[in-house]
Amino acid sequence: MSAELSDVERDANPIVKERSTQPLIMLGHASSVLAAAFFKDGRRVVTSSSDKTLRIWDLQTGVLVGTPFKGHKGWVRSVAISPDDRRVASGGEDKTILFWNVENQQMILNPLVKHSRDVNSLCFSPDGKKLASGSSDCTVVVWDAETGTVLTTLHHDSLVLTVVFSPDGLKLASGSKDNTIRVWRTNDAEVLLEFNAHRDRVRSVVWSHDGQQLVSASYDQTVKFWNSSNADQIGQPCAGHTAWIYSLAISLDDSFVTTASCDDTVRLWSTKTHQQIGQALEHTTWIGCVAISPNGELLVSGGGDGKVRLWSIKNILEEYNAENRLKEELVETEQQRLPIIDVDALLTPSIPGIARSDIQQRNESSDNCDITNHHSLETHAASSTHSFPSTFNKLPMNTTVRNACIAGDLRTAEEILTQDINTDGDNCDSHASRSVIMARNLDWDQALRDAINSVAIQPSLVGCIAKGIALCGNGQLWNAMEAFDLAFTFATHDAMSINLLLLIKAIALFNAGHRDEAIRRVQDLVTTCQHLDTLPGSVVNSYLHVELATIAFENGQYIEAAEQFTEVVMTTMCGLSLRAALCEPRLKIFTVLFGWDLDSLWQAVHQRRCNAFLRADKVIEAVEAYEYMMRMIDEAEKTNCLGWSTSFKQDCIARCVAKGEEAVVTNEQARAIKIYSAGIRLDPSYSPLFVHRSKQNLRRNLYEEALSDAEQRFTGYVAMMKQS
Repeated sequence: MSAELSDVERDANPIVKERSTQPLIMLGHASSVLAAAFFKDGRRVVTSSSDKTLRIWDLQTGVLVGTPFKGHKGWVRSVAISPDDRRVASGGEDKTILFWNVENQQMILNPLVKHSRDVNSLCFSPDGKKLASGSSDCTVVVWDAETGTVLTTLHHDSLVLTVVFSPDGLKLASGSKDNTIRVWRTNDAEVLLEFNAHRDRVRSVVWSHDGQQLVSASYDQTVKFWNSSNADQIGQPCAGHTAWIYSLAISLDDSFVTTASCDDTVRLWSTKTHQQIGQALEHTTWIGCVAISPNGELLVSGGGDGKVRLWSIKNILEEYNAENRLKEELVETEQQRLPIIDVDALLTPSIPGIARSDIQQRNESSDNCDITNHHSLETHAASSTHSFPSTFNKLPMNTTVRNACIAGDLRTAEEILTQDINTDGDNCDSHASRSVIMARNLDWDQALRDAINSVAIQPSLVGCIAKGIALCGNGQLWNAMEAFDLAFTFATHDAMSINLLLLIKAIALFNAGHRDEAIRRVQDLVTTCQHLDTLPGSVVNSYLHVELATIAFENGQYIEAAEQFTEVVMTTMCGLSLRAALCEPRLKIFTVLFGWDLDSLWQAVHQRRCNAFLRADKVIEAVEAYEYMMRMIDEAEKTNCLGWSTSFKQDCIARCVAKGEEAVVTNEQARAIKIYSAGIRLDPSYSPLFVHRSKQNLRRNLYEEALSDAEQRFTGYVAMMKQS
């Protein structure tokens, strides 16, 4: 059966169209794809499936080479290609191992029979003379790959899920359901290493190509790196998957690994930083296998839907490597720049009656970083009306346009700027400003045209920023980074401007979908620039976390959203000083460029937190979140959110009644009482809640409490009648 390609995939060769983020989908398997391996030519890949077949695919055309390999009587769980690309070995549910001639697709030798349960993993030795197999019968068998005879049998304490020869062929590593990795010497079967590697089964192990490291992936959702000589863990685990990891592969140059998971994603990880590279590559169902092409530019993955996906990852890697080079260059540049800046002069606010020495003494007197940060935020709030030594104070934007941007009246701003451009087409500032407006309107093509025109007329700070933002919106990330780099030339000796520019760059990355990377950059900036003004970084960090929580809420992930909003409320936005600082005029740059509503952020976060708990049916937590919010706001703010408050309480009380009834049905009287009590705290005038709680108190023989509720119900009824 030949592969069927989508219209997009018919139009473009995936190897040529390197910048495409859409995979080539190859159809043919009738059920789940369980294993995959690249041939050395990088033009073919072999896959195996629970449909009992193997298939070889031509990656240039996306079609099947020859016919399916048929011979197994059950799921084919593992495949391996010999070093000379002439043979394929396969094993699986039928407990046998079959050898295949690639050229004529015929079986070689008789089936290898030794294992008493599924064959989960296969690996040829580097010289092609041996084959190792790992099985659910808790053994590793080393076979003569020429004759099929058993050379050695090795034993684990539980299912063996993965086996792999070292690059020199002198060692063999295996991973097991017992959470351990064992390393064996191949010539005498001696166990060289045995160690507990993960908190759950070790699903896949690979060697680095220099033989110095082992990399393992587990059902505990992590990837770990190990010294292959002594089993010392190297660095932190790669963490990000939200479900079991099924498969792991490493690039030929050892620069990155890739993982396939039950969370329906394939992810790339740097072997240097152990950080995720780019965004996750998404399937529609669980993914059972992943493999990397010899040149490191392609990935193949297969999963539960029976589809084989071919991904071009060259652009992802280039962007990541370019960003890393840029980071290193910026660190080096800033280290050269910062010593010539009079940091004290820049940081000390011009506040009458307070000497610089007093401020320094105040900050140096505390060993507690939280206290220091609190003082720092107080200083920010106190200095909001004083001078802010930054190039950004001089952004060349018409005052009327700026005010319209802040008010959200983008139509007026656009009309004024269009008129200015029609009057004077060589005004670079007008083009740059209109580019910002167009970006706010998500008209990315016009935003980019205006930004390019501005820079062509005369390069400027706002022109380069506008171009960087517009390029991010158009998905041209690398070109956007170059535009932001040029903006740094306009802030050479201004540490505050450098700080803000790095924040703007991170926000643009976040808006372009690189959210984790953006937040990491902001957090690193706040941490490493404690000697500078940390308020903008703290505000940006808070806002981006709010955006993450909002995205989770909009995607229906209410529990995750509630947890994220809670983290923001209790950590990044905790404290009245930051709340007051959100309204500082100097932070309006983020409103102008990105439309951020900082004035109402604090209240909006609390409301969204309440709504998230309610949508997640966590009614008790929803009530507690509402109570916390009411304690933290003043009477004017309560009046301002009266409409929302009334609607929320009505919805929440209705859910309290429903959730309480659910608890009653399952005989959870104590929980039902807690739920009804939460609703009563929310609105003591709603008498039916007293009736419900009274009944449950009676069932628990709490007669006094039941009587009290009955009396409260009567009191509430009388009050309601008087009001009517």
